Amino acid sequence: MLILEQLARWAETDRVAIRYGDDAMTFAQLDARSDAFAAWLLRTFGDDRTPVLLYGHKELALPACMFGALKAGRAYVPVDTTFPPERVARILEQVQPKLVVNLSGTALQAPTVLDGPALEAVLQQSGTVERRCWVRPDDVAYMLFTSGSTGNPKGVQITAGNIAAFLAGVEPWFRLEGDGGVFLNEISYSFDVSVCPLYYGLSHGMTLWTADKELLGDTKALFRSLAQSALTMWVSTPSLGEICLQSPQFCRELLPQVQKFVFCGEVMTRRLGEQMLARFPGARIYNAYGPTETTVLVTAVEITEELCCDRAALPIGYGFSNLECRILDPETHQPLPDGQAGELAIVGSCVSPGYFRQPEQTARVFFTDEQGRRGYRTGDLCSRKDGVIDYFGRLDGQVKLNGFRVELEDVECNLLKVDNIARAAVLPVLVDGTVQGLTAFVMLQQPDGLSSLQRAKGIKQALSELVPSYMVPRKIRCVDSFPLNANGKIDKKALGAMI
Repeated sequence: MLILEQLARWAETDRVAIRYGDDAMTFAQLDARSDAFAAWLLRTFGDDRTPVLLYGHKELALPACMFGALKAGRAYVPVDTTFPPERVARILEQVQPKLVVNLSGTALQAPTVLDGPALEAVLQQSGTVERRCWVRPDDVAYMLFTSGSTGNPKGVQITAGNIAAFLAGVEPWFRLEGDGGVFLNEISYSFDVSVCPLYYGLSHGMTLWTADKELLGDTKALFRSLAQSALTMWVSTPSLGEICLQSPQFCRELLPQVQKFVFCGEVMTRRLGEQMLARFPGARIYNAYGPTETTVLVTAVEITEELCCDRAALPIGYGFSNLECRILDPETHQPLPDGQAGELAIVGSCVSPGYFRQPEQTARVFFTDEQGRRGYRTGDLCSRKDGVIDYFGRLDGQVKLNGFRVELEDVECNLLKVDNIARAAVLPVLVDGTVQGLTAFVMLQQPDGLSSLQRAKGIKQALSELVPSYMVPRKIRCVDSFPLNANGKIDKKALGAMI
């Protein structure tokens, strides 16, 4: 596996692999600590290949555990500490791991748990692992749990071969001038965009400059840190770019060495593209797109002044050279001619084998084409002209919010678990085509005597114990009844007019 080979290569240098605040880990330390973790896994669990669950945030130990799991032929499942306990419990129930690396400071139930001190003792051990033990191309390397329409998160399985396809496809877009560099590492490891710094950045000998949730929440501290970062590669959601642009300090003077900005994970507005071009002359700006099921990214386009002038909305770009993008009729799944909108499908070796232990959901959206290649129907409404793909939104109830994929039905199912809620409907709030938040409409089982403010606060608090914070609607509106459409379902168009 390329990343494991490259770790050994860069371990022969004195390069720093990851910086996190005042702490740092060299490539030599990362390689040795991942070896130690792999050797311990093989000694402790033998041939059992049950995925390892990693519960933490941005701790330096986590990448060592990730690569150690791969060296021991096992998949890892990163779960961020920002997830509420019930969400974590549902993931644990699905994975049933033999080992949990727990850096959260809270108790978790599993056959074997390594907390901070115990994990550090393992990572300090010496150990070597033969290459034959590493994950093979068809082996699952990691699983990420995304929002599911049933109210339960679903695990997307990504193989070592999928990652290799991603690295090959993204190379022309990510390649920098010169050797090494510094790669932004701010995305949660439970979100697929984190694969960009972890796999592309480290395999190219780059230093990952890490920003955790606390730093991202303090713009002044973030900018002070950025000024010391010597950053050359920025990959983030558009939301982070827009937040940073609120300050005039976010410009070329702050990041004089940055060569490329890649925005992905949600809709990038033309306004963001225009502002980035003005603030960072000489840097190259890209809009990229890709579902978790097709391994991070599958399309990209460079943002230029001409592109911004010619289009009302930015395209998601050109498909990578090692895969095929198809525009299909949503009903027949047959190809549509250029210029006609339909469902985007991705075909190639980047496509996941499917959802963990969910064969019915896998069969619903994954397929094998006439040449035996793996395919995935994204549920995204797109069209293509002259090779350039435009994105128009979702065909179903899934949205991207601050870079996170949210199934609206997931939020609705969990709202029904809150006391005194009989029915619920959740809608996205759109501003210039971008989802800025969620609004929930709820019908109570019985009057509660509370003010609207008190009721909304209580519902949000109860829901925050069931789903991650980014899935909690900003607004909660109580209705006496729901408008229904001709099929007897809640008429969300009518509700949308009330937002």
